[in-house]
Amino acid sequence: MRALIERQLYQPMVVLPLLLLMRLMVTLDFNLAQVMFVMMFKGSQHAYQFMLRHASRRQRADDAVVHIVCRNCC
Repeated sequence: MRALIERQLYQPMVVLPLLLLMRLMVTLDFNLAQVMFVMMFKGSQHAYQFMLRHASRRQRADDAVVHIVCRNCC
């Protein structure tokens, strides 16, 4: 069990978010309200950027479609 914990603890996916959170808390003097506000603000920024990227991909995909005009209409 101890070896499992040691292996999992040194994974970058686990350590990096903890270090970022610790740095943020030290910067804001361990004020949890400010930390939560900053985390919510950064999360909303990431969500906004994701939606912009998704919308631009969708727009580029729609531009690639060529509509052929039917000349046999009434």
